[in-house]
Order: sequence, then C-alpha cells, then structure tokens
Amino acid sequence: MMKKLLVSAAAFGFLAGCAPTGHQDLEQFTAEVQQTAKPGISPPPELPELERIQYTGADIRNPFQPTPLRDNAAQASGQNCPQPTLGTPKGNLQGVALDQLALSGTMRSGDGQLVALVVSNEGKLFRVQRGDFIGLDNGRITAITPQQISIREWLATGDGCWQQRDVSLTLLNSQRSSN
Repeated sequence: MMKKLLVSAAAFGFLAGCAPTGHQDLEQFTAEVQQTAKPGISPPPELPELERIQYTGADIRNPFQPTPLRDNAAQASGQNCPQPTLGTPKGNLQGVALDQLALSGTMRSGDGQLVALVVSNEGKLFRVQRGDFIGLDNGRITAITPQQISIREWLATGDGCWQQRDVSLTLLNSQRSSN
C-alpha cells in the first residue's frame, strides 16, 4: 500500500510540473517589440531631368552592325577569295577539336617519312602523317617535325570567303622546362 502511495505521489508531482503556466512574459515582449518597430520604406530620391543631346555620329560606322572582313569590290569580282576543298573524306580526327589533342611523339615510317602519334583527351592514340585532316576547322597537316605538327586550318570569314590560319601541336615533353 505504501508503494502505491509513493508511486501515485511521484506521478502527481510529475504531472504538476507539466501544468500550463501563464504567457505574460511572452505577451509583454511581443507588445514591446511591436511598439518600437518602425515599418516602412523611405521614398525613392527624385531623379534629375536629363538633357537631350542630338546624335552626331550618323556618318560614322555603326558599332552594332557587323562589318565585312574583305573589300566588297574584291568579293564581288571573286578575286582574293580562297576556298577550301570541301567534300574530302573525313578522317578519324576531323571531328575532334585541337585543344583536345596532344602530340605524344614521332617515329619514322618504312619510307623514311615522319609519322606523329597524337593522343586525345580520352586517352585514344592516333597515328597521323603529312596531308591528313585534323581538327574542326578543315585543318590539314602540312609538316611534322620531331617537336611539333604544323596544321593549316580554314576559317569562314562570314562573307562567303575563307581565311587560312596556321596552328601547331607541340610535343608534351618540350613544353616543360628542364631545370
């Protein structure tokens, strides 16, 4: 019986601690914050009236219009307008950008010509020789030396003509300093 009395007294004491209390302190704090708050946004500043200026550059080239890279007279006559040989059979490296390729080394073929070994960024090894097509811009290998591959690319100028550009792939080991 004594045990029952002790257990019930402990349970009553525990439940008395969970009894709801007043929220006067919380309500007082909320009222104080609402009284001190100053909502609102200051009005935007007035913008000054701008002076209108007459545009005087009507006789100058419009910087927002593209300009032809070649003289219109030369383009119309068809002179000085080189064209690449389009429709050539595509090689293994003609769909790969040059920045994704690296020259790994060179070797001599059976006829004594230098042949280059090119590695893609995917780790694939390709064997190329002078005259092979390479890159995205109609590039053709013009020369192979033990240190680099010389490539001549064709770039469209936008006016129906093409422009040649010479680029090269350099051997990976020759780019590092030998300190």
